[in-house]
Amino acid sequence: MSDVAKMKEAAFSAPTVEEWEREAERSLKGKPLERLHSMTYENIAVKPLYTRRDVEALGSLEQYPGFGQYVRGTRPEGYRSKPWKVSQEISAMSPSEWNEAVKHDLQKGQTEIHLSLERLPFAVQSVDDVAAMFAGVPLDRYSLRVDAGAQSLPFLALLAAYLQEQGISLSVVRGAIGMDPLGVWAEDGALPRSLDGLYDEMAEAVKWAKEQMPSVRTIFVRGEPYHNGGANAVQELAFSLATAVEYIRAGLDRGLTIDDIATRMQVSLSVGADFFMEIAKLRAARRLFAQVIGAFGGGESARWIELHVRTSRFTKTVYDPYVNMLRAGAEAFAAVVGGADGVHVSPFDEAIGLADEFSRRIARNTQLILLEEAHLAHVIDPAGGSYYVETLTAKLAEEAWKLFQQVEEKGGMKQALQDGFVQAEVATVAEQRLERVKQRKEKIVGTNVYANLAETPIQKPEQAEVNEVLPVEETRVSDLRATLANGKWMEAMIRAARCRATAREMVAALADGKAPVRITPISPWRLAEPFEQLRQAAEKHAERTGEKLTVHLIALGPLVRHQARTDFIAGLFAAGGVTAERSNGFASVEEVVEWVRNTNGTHYVICGADADYPSFVPALAEAFKQAKPNAKLYLAGKPPEELEKTYAAAGVDGSIHLGSNAYDVIVAFLTERGVAFDGEVR
Repeated sequence: MSDVAKMKEAAFSAPTVEEWEREAERSLKGKPLERLHSMTYENIAVKPLYTRRDVEALGSLEQYPGFGQYVRGTRPEGYRSKPWKVSQEISAMSPSEWNEAVKHDLQKGQTEIHLSLERLPFAVQSVDDVAAMFAGVPLDRYSLRVDAGAQSLPFLALLAAYLQEQGISLSVVRGAIGMDPLGVWAEDGALPRSLDGLYDEMAEAVKWAKEQMPSVRTIFVRGEPYHNGGANAVQELAFSLATAVEYIRAGLDRGLTIDDIATRMQVSLSVGADFFMEIAKLRAARRLFAQVIGAFGGGESARWIELHVRTSRFTKTVYDPYVNMLRAGAEAFAAVVGGADGVHVSPFDEAIGLADEFSRRIARNTQLILLEEAHLAHVIDPAGGSYYVETLTAKLAEEAWKLFQQVEEKGGMKQALQDGFVQAEVATVAEQRLERVKQRKEKIVGTNVYANLAETPIQKPEQAEVNEVLPVEETRVSDLRATLANGKWMEAMIRAARCRATAREMVAALADGKAPVRITPISPWRLAEPFEQLRQAAEKHAERTGEKLTVHLIALGPLVRHQARTDFIAGLFAAGGVTAERSNGFASVEEVVEWVRNTNGTHYVICGADADYPSFVPALAEAFKQAKPNAKLYLAGKPPEELEKTYAAAGVDGSIHLGSNAYDVIVAFLTERGVAFDGEVR
């Protein structure tokens, strides 16, 4: 017992940073410690170890949530008294189906009603459509989040008219019904009317909501257009901040106060695959927005932003889509740890088509598990004080502020988009991402690595508009335009909506005759798309010809000598929908030639150990070219330069190795096999 007591009293001495560094360098066998540093897409060097020294260099940190610049959150109690909103975006094929879906999902744990008008398969045109959507939905019990796109007044008018007809007070509505014209401009390259006209609508919505729907925010600042185009965290933050400043200035010019604008604003960001970077991004966002609103003279309550977070569409895949559950789960975890006020988790089949009841349930339950089983609401700011996260937060905020200042120097976000500066910045990072994916340095499980050619694809019905587009009555448009000229736009539009004016007619009445400027859009894409395109082309070729595309692997020696490389080559080609046919391990050139003659292949890859190649490959290549002069022969692995010349002289057409661009290798193979690609190969 005395030995046990001594063990309990014993303690390990705390190692110093210098001791850790010495041990790390020893494990690196003399190489510098900097070899363990990694560079992010934000050009931030990430160290393998962070200590108290790192946070001490930052100066004083915020000690409590709900104070300062809200880095640690906007509420002192965190989520303990009020969890984040489970704000799953719901879509369906018709207003009545949407109504059924939203009532079902609210019963199953969703806590906010969420829709995007531009992503619905049907158009919300009239009060009757709104009535069909919200019949029996208790708007007094749940907050509402509506992404209205570039302009929100028509939908606000339709909703207000519906509520008046139902005898429901407008003041019971809470949440956000917002417009983000700059975000739509960045995504689409076009707007329904001039920006100045849309800013007039934005100011009108703020004034009206302040009086009639005091608990509703009407301005959206969305970072998703930049994230989905391939932007890094610094860019998403900087361009979102610049957008907010553009809206603030537009509102101030139209007679609003900074508090009016800031308290009607909701910021929406995406969270991607870099777990700690995304946590830091959300924390840095609160700091940056508080700093900007404070600079405009905003009051204390106006300086904290409401932060809606979406798990990334950019990281999701069509193939092996159930892996998306894991991706979305990790991203949702980062969103909550980062302090989101509301979260949308991508359904795992988002990249394939409209979510069904099952995929909506899995996405919703991902949040409920984090809340009810992982108990994340019980810990106030779990990332607070982390040496790494605090350092990363500060560095992100610093870099985002620098880029934001560049946008300001160019005349603000509107001018930066018009000049193409924003698009060029995003494109630079997108190209870096694309190249790393093609080289498989950035791995996408189920797509560019570990592709499963035997999987059964998920089939989705074709999406089409199911409600007829209502015609525009020019008389009604003229009457409404004349009424709008007298001011009080919302009141006039609500009266028109109750007389069954449509959203299209309201948009036409609001038109100011000024031609909107067109810009180059930031096209959304997904990391997996390049390899998905190749695989789809291979599948269509197989359907058309009845022939499965195959590459033949020539294995040399026993299994232990060739398995690593046969697995590597098979995995590489599987990413493009190409099956690998493996031979048994050969001991002689004659065995190889006999096998080759009995196969109907066009492309062969020699797979073996480096030590076996010099004595085997030259003779094999010469015999192979005699047996199949029109076939291609490659080598798995990268030989030294002199041996490479020897192999090429013998007939080897090239080598495939870890440094190869896997995408280019597959494109070359498919092109040589006569595979047709739909559209331009990315």
